[in-house]
Order: sequence, then C-alpha cells, then structure tokens
Amino acid sequence: MKLRPIDDCDFGNALAVLTRGFPEKSESFWAEGLQKILASPSRRDAAPIGFLMAMGGEDVGIVLTIPGKRSSPGGTQDVFNLAAWYVDEKHRWLAPRMLQKVVAREAVFTDLTPSLAAQAINQRLGFEILNEGFQVFPLPWTALRPRKQARVISVDEAKLPNDIRATLDQHARLGCVVAVLQDGADHHPLIFSRMTRRHLPGARMILTDSKKLIVDNLAVISRFLLRNGMFFLLMDANRADAAATGSIARWSAPTYVKGAADRNRIDHTYSELIFLG
Repeated sequence: MKLRPIDDCDFGNALAVLTRGFPEKSESFWAEGLQKILASPSRRDAAPIGFLMAMGGEDVGIVLTIPGKRSSPGGTQDVFNLAAWYVDEKHRWLAPRMLQKVVAREAVFTDLTPSLAAQAINQRLGFEILNEGFQVFPLPWTALRPRKQARVISVDEAKLPNDIRATLDQHARLGCVVAVLQDGADHHPLIFSRMTRRHLPGARMILTDSKKLIVDNLAVISRFLLRNGMFFLLMDANRADAAATGSIARWSAPTYVKGAADRNRIDHTYSELIFLG
C-alpha cells in the first residue's frame, strides 16, 4: 500500500476515484468540489488536499484532508477535515491502516459526516465525539421568542480583525450567508451555509463563537435568516448543551475530532460542508 498526496497535478486521478467511489454524485459535482478546494485560501503553501491509495501501481482508494487553520489560546492550529473516504472493495481491509497513516501527523482532524463503519474506526484511532448530533430550530417559531438587545449587523459595519473579516468575505463568495452579531461592544462573526431538508430551504451553523450565543439570541438570528429565505437552522449540539424549547433534536449524526477542540464553539470553516455541500 502506498499513499500519494493529492495536489494540483493529481486532479484527474482523484476525480476518477471519487466518481467511481461515489456514483450517486456526478463527475461534474466532484470536479467542481475539487476545484474549489484546490483554490481555497486555506490551502496555504499549496498544501495537499488529500491522499490517493495505490496498490500495484493502481489507484484503489482516496481520502480528502481539507486543510485549514484555527486560532486558539495556544496559537494557530492546523486543522484537516476528513471527507470522501473510499477504498475499492477488494482492498477495503486496508482502509483502517490507510486512515491510521493519514492521521498520524501532529494536527487536529475532524470528521463531520462519518459513516457507521467510519465511526467505529475513528474511535480506534483516537477520535472523540465532538457533537452527538444536532438541533433543528424552526425559524418562524423561534423568531417569536422574546428578543434581547443584541442585533445582527453586516460585515461592513462590524469591527473585526482582518483575518476574520477575510474569512467571512471568502465564505460569502462561496455561497454562505455571513453576518455579525453585535452584543454591546462585542462583535461576533456568524457564518451559515445554505441547505435543504424535506424540500425546505434552511441553514447550517458553520461559525459561531459559542452555541449559547446562538440560543440566547435566537429570535434576532431567526429573523435575519428568515429575511434571507431560510426556514430552519441546524446547529451541532450535545445533549448537555441542547436547548429543548423550540427545537427538534437528533442524536444519530455525530461529528468527530482528533486533537484539541473547543466544544462550546462551532467552526466548520473551509470544510466539506462548504466545498461539497
């Protein structure tokens, strides 16, 4: 088994394995996703975006490791989002070993959409549950909650560090809805990706300084999202921090992390949720 980093030169090979491994998605879907990842500003120094697995000179597997950076109290962290993991059935017994090699480096790894098989392997490789599932907030209902003094303002009005402003601008260009929650003198960046469930347009929480911030200001955020044509908000959550009022909880869709993580905040910037929907 040999692993080969995926860079700009391996676009065609990666596209072939992804199309074969995930036939429910079109070749154009994977081509567009790969192009977005390769062009991402989070890909500093042209970092690889994943690995191809070869046996006997033939590509038989793939995993994307979408690179990103996060600020933390100890400095900047390298973060890699695992996505689109596939190995041909004949060689699938090597899949755990493949992933073990990929996550051996010193960094933070996330898995936001693990299959049941991947969940079992993740736990053997040192991953922990980041969130047990998610809450769904029906916005026409939560918009009627008593509102606090915080308000949603545009990015142009906000006082933000240059790197955070750049992240918001880049995600807006990638189709996300971005804004800032002003709570007194504090300005909190917000990013929402667009999604559809049961034919209804909605949003998934991509970036917030804390889940509690969203729950405490749900009425004003709900009104903002309704104005943008969204009817529900999906937010990662654990049972311990779930707010029961006005939400529907689902605990069968966990997300995983290997390495240090702040479970009070959400940061899925530059992840598969942005590039692959």
